Amino acid sequence: MFTLKIAFVHYNIGHRDGVNTVMRTNALSFLKRYKNSKIYFVGSIVRPLITNQKTRVNYIDIPEMDILGKKKKANLASKQIFDYLKKGMEIYSEIKKKLKNMDYIILENPNLGVHPPATYAYYRLVKHIHHSHAKQKVIYRIHDFAEDRRGNFINMLRFKGTESSPYWHKVMFPRARNTGFVAINKNDLLRLDSHGIIQENRAHYIPNPVNDHLSYDDNKSKGLRKKLIKENDLDKDVKFIFYPARIVPRKNVEEAIFLTQLLNIKFDEKYVLVASLKPKGGEGLKYYNRLNKFVKKHNLPVILGINDLVTMERQYTNSGKIKMYGIGDMYDICDKAISTSTMEGFGLFFIESWFFEKAIIGRDLPEITSDFKTSGINLEHLYNALFIDGSDFKNYGNLSKRLKLVLRLKNAKFFERFEEENKQTFAGLYDPINTAAEKKLIKENRKIVLKEYCTAAVTKQFMDVLRKIPSELEVKEKK
Repeated sequence: MFTLKIAFVHYNIGHRDGVNTVMRTNALSFLKRYKNSKIYFVGSIVRPLITNQKTRVNYIDIPEMDILGKKKKANLASKQIFDYLKKGMEIYSEIKKKLKNMDYIILENPNLGVHPPATYAYYRLVKHIHHSHAKQKVIYRIHDFAEDRRGNFINMLRFKGTESSPYWHKVMFPRARNTGFVAINKNDLLRLDSHGIIQENRAHYIPNPVNDHLSYDDNKSKGLRKKLIKENDLDKDVKFIFYPARIVPRKNVEEAIFLTQLLNIKFDEKYVLVASLKPKGGEGLKYYNRLNKFVKKHNLPVILGINDLVTMERQYTNSGKIKMYGIGDMYDICDKAISTSTMEGFGLFFIESWFFEKAIIGRDLPEITSDFKTSGINLEHLYNALFIDGSDFKNYGNLSKRLKLVLRLKNAKFFERFEEENKQTFAGLYDPINTAAEKKLIKENRKIVLKEYCTAAVTKQFMDVLRKIPSELEVKEKK
């Protein structure tokens, strides 16, 4: 029987980040929907993404693709163009050989600029497939753009289009047979068009799916609740507010801490903020350490990092006991979800929380959430700005000043003045707090999520795009 071979290629396979989450969700759906399919995860293997499909899931380890660790990133940034080309050719030789028999090759975040040799290797692979007239099809799935990250973009600009190297734009957006692009939001689809890619037959919009494989219906999530209460000496009637995010500066966790304290004071509640992932190192770890020191010093209702208890999906011991809880368990035991992020590629939690029947509160990101709103999801209670003396919270001084605002909430005059300054904002923020409106909001939004963003619907859309990629692609030349 014919076997459909689909390869997901990424720098680090199994790293706890959004891209790996999406790859895993897509892979599980392909396996379920297309019984003749096999999945290959290609890159530097950190840990397996799927453990219960050993006959249909394969891992191809390419250590040279690794980008984890501050030193690795610094070394790549310090290299010259000939270093990129040399290392890129080594990676190209490996992936050309390892991907030879694949039907569909999905390159994840390929032109982010975080690993220029790998981006060059992808470019060479696309050119090879084009010139050899192979039947393989390649998808560039864009999660982020290098130009939004100055250091990364500077790396890519070293490809100057001289005799020794191709031009950076051709390396990042290769024009070749059997190659297409996928954007995860419509704003990025327009940006692809600005890069000279004709939208109608080359670039496609496919949203990230909600991982409905992570939902549990066995009442065992209560064990996680008991562990969190015991380990953090919490009140048995505590209500958790879940922030499913890595604790890094762009997630603006200090604002989530501020909102948690605000709601506790306003409604005399026992909310505890749980931010899920502690960062591994670099600026993220410094940021985490400052937040953690502050919340411990002032005994704030905050838990930062539950990596030791919760992973993407449950893990069991040989005897069948839960060894690690899944993210679905954390959603199950939380009262609400929250996001105060200031920058996202897709913003999965804006739809994920509704699937798990929890209202999301916090900050809106219109450039991201506009797609969800167009689908009919109601996010009108989210705010665009939270003003403090005329400045948005995210821009208010430095981190120390923003954290001190949390303590000022106990000052009645400050609280009153703050509420008055944000009267319209709070009319929406308070709407889903312990009201009938919350249940209605969850019910209506969940219905749309199940229709538009479930894995089955998105996987069908993805396969339709893969099949529609033409053998010869028209390309708009820039004048």
